[in-house]
Amino acid sequence: MRDAATQADGRWSLRDVEALDTAGALLLWRAWGQRMPDDVDCRRDQRLLFSYLERASRREREAPAKRRFVILVEIGASIMLLIREVGEITLLIGQLMVDAVYCLRHPRAIPFREISATIYRAGAQSVALLTFIGALVGIVLAFQLGGQLKNFGANTAIIGAVGLAFLRELGPFLTGLILVGRSGSAFTAGIGAMRVTAELDALRAFGISPTLRIVFPKVVGLALAMPLLVLWTDFAGIMGAIYMSTQQLHVGYAMWLNQFPSAVPWSNFLIGYGKGVLFGAMIALVSSYYGLKSEPNTQSLTEHTIRSVVVNLALVIAIDGALGVLLTHVGI
Repeated sequence: MRDAATQADGRWSLRDVEALDTAGALLLWRAWGQRMPDDVDCRRDQRLLFSYLERASRREREAPAKRRFVILVEIGASIMLLIREVGEITLLIGQLMVDAVYCLRHPRAIPFREISATIYRAGAQSVALLTFIGALVGIVLAFQLGGQLKNFGANTAIIGAVGLAFLRELGPFLTGLILVGRSGSAFTAGIGAMRVTAELDALRAFGISPTLRIVFPKVVGLALAMPLLVLWTDFAGIMGAIYMSTQQLHVGYAMWLNQFPSAVPWSNFLIGYGKGVLFGAMIALVSSYYGLKSEPNTQSLTEHTIRSVVVNLALVIAIDGALGVLLTHVGI
């Protein structure tokens, strides 16, 4: 067919063809070298098929040139989305500050029950999981460090190494990651479900501020609960490290109690505690923001819950790393 299509004296006539589908037209189109000859004799419906194939071929040829700008468009869209979300979160922070001032002027409006419920659900119900995670990480950390310290005869150095790692970095970091997955996702899903069931609209209809009754208690409750959870995670991790160091390095409990205060400065305890307050407020704020932003349908609820977890994880890792570099740089 290709040989027949390239003959100089050949002339195509398709008027006697009773039926021509897309597959047949594509076969002829390829035989013609993706260009319809000028002297083809065909009916109008057949010519429409070839016109469609010509437009498709033109788009296919132009696609590589357009793909060069796709990545630039995606980067620009991502930057604009980031700027918009940062602005909206800033507005939410401003609204929470207004709610805080209102509560100071009207103490009876403080949502104590919602705050205590947040502390219980995000705090007390996370203790068992954080105990297991903290102790396990402490055991593994002491086991890995113990082998190296034993070779150099510096068994007691395990006290300062583990204490510094947990009080300053691992305690807030592990607690933040666990609460992002456990409490942060629950906050976003819960507020998003209220959007689906129109409960937020009902609160506005009764003249009740949704941020005061829903977001404010979560931010305050998690900011109060997370530092305590950080201390508990530190305790569990250090107890796991004490157990492993006793078995592997023969560094007993008495030695830990005697040397721990001098080996680990109290500034590290304050740094870890401050990180707990910061991470708790941030996780609750970001999770609540994505819950409020969710559309009243299940697909949007799922997407914003996933986005809430991803953004919170990224922020915890980024802020923890930035604070570690900054505080070390200033000598704290």
